Amino acid sequence: MRMARFFVALLVALCFATPALAQDAKPVTNDEFKVTITPPEKWEVAQGNDKAVANFKHRGSQSQIEVVGTKLMTADVADVFFNTFHKTLKESGFELEDSKKDVAVGDYKGTRSNYKFQHSGVTLSVVVFEFTRENTAWLVVGYMQQADKEKYVKDFDSVVTTMKFN
Repeated sequence: MRMARFFVALLVALCFATPALAQDAKPVTNDEFKVTITPPEKWEVAQGNDKAVANFKHRGSQSQIEVVGTKLMTADVADVFFNTFHKTLKESGFELEDSKKDVAVGDYKGTRSNYKFQHSGVTLSVVVFEFTRENTAWLVVGYMQQADKEKYVKDFDSVVTTMKFN
């Protein structure tokens, strides 16, 4: 009888928990950078890079999108920030597929780069959009399996387009 009560209680708890888990994540606001970033539908706020202003994970695929900002002393420091990030990817075995300057994503204009990395028979795609706004350099980085890339690039772009600065 106790076991039956336990399973009924567990079932009731799961029924109430499931709708909460299925809700989309709320926007992330960062006071230091005065920005609010909205995750795409079916993505949740994730823990991860402590340098990230926002980090989102897709529930089904484990794909991730992170937004990193760094305040600049001068505008030319942005190149150092961006170049260091790309150098780290290349030194870690990521292969640059293409890079295009003056790409517009929503209201922001920057450089979009695509990398790939193969490991254990799986190809990982990394999409990078870099731009500057006022005295801040921004990196929006998406990590996804190459097989899922076409599905999630729109979600990646939506993270950029929904960035609202206060």
